[in-house]
Amino acid sequence: MDYKTEQAEELEVLESIYPDTEDLEILEKKYPDIRFTSKCELEPQVEDFKFTERLLLIVEFLLPEKYPDEAPIMKFHLEEEPLEDADGESDEEREEEEQEYDEHGNKVERKLKNFADAVSFEHFIPELQARIEEQIEEEMLQGTQMCFALISSIKELSESWYTGEINKLKREHELELQKREREEQKKFQGTKVTRESYLEWRSKFREEWKLDEKDEQRRTQAHHGRLTGKQIFQRGLAGEFDEEESEVNTTAEKLKKSVI
Repeated sequence: MDYKTEQAEELEVLESIYPDTEDLEILEKKYPDIRFTSKCELEPQVEDFKFTERLLLIVEFLLPEKYPDEAPIMKFHLEEEPLEDADGESDEEREEEEQEYDEHGNKVERKLKNFADAVSFEHFIPELQARIEEQIEEEMLQGTQMCFALISSIKELSESWYTGEINKLKREHELELQKREREEQKKFQGTKVTRESYLEWRSKFREEWKLDEKDEQRRTQAHHGRLTGKQIFQRGLAGEFDEEESEVNTTAEKLKKSVI
């Protein structure tokens, strides 16, 4: 195989596919030290999530002397560029317009603060390299040019990983928001009163303020010192009072007969 010709032809194919120098930059055209970089814009498909940065995956290729019978050497790194706002609004102005408040006037946090801080592409690079190496082994069995196929796979795998990570962060963020909202609602909700909790509170309250004793004193005063029927029953004095009442009735009957 004429490796020099194979590599020169592959460069021509890549330049025709990526005419923009921003997408493909040839660093060295001389065989056997051909080097170039491919810049892929990652566009994860995440519903209801607005990215504030443009994600650019840079892949550097170094073709060894016997490529494509030898695997290309690749390096990955990610660049992040702020997205330009077409309407000219600043981030602060846009954030103020989109800010939401709950029914109590508290700010509702709806966005992840910083995407770059929340997701680290460095964590994905070992997995990406492993999967691309598997593809390279399959491509080498055919002995054909593979750089374009590798670039396409790298972009697809990276976007899929980013989509999964952002969806995971969104779920965690939503759960945290729900937790905060529940805690806020508790501030405006009293303790639910049940029959048992009310009776327990009533008993403690009456005991603390000695209301039972005061009620008894008021009832005694109302009957001029005499016990009420309820008090007689509670103290077990009903029998004694019945006997006293019987003696009073007998004496009264005798006095009535004497008078007659």
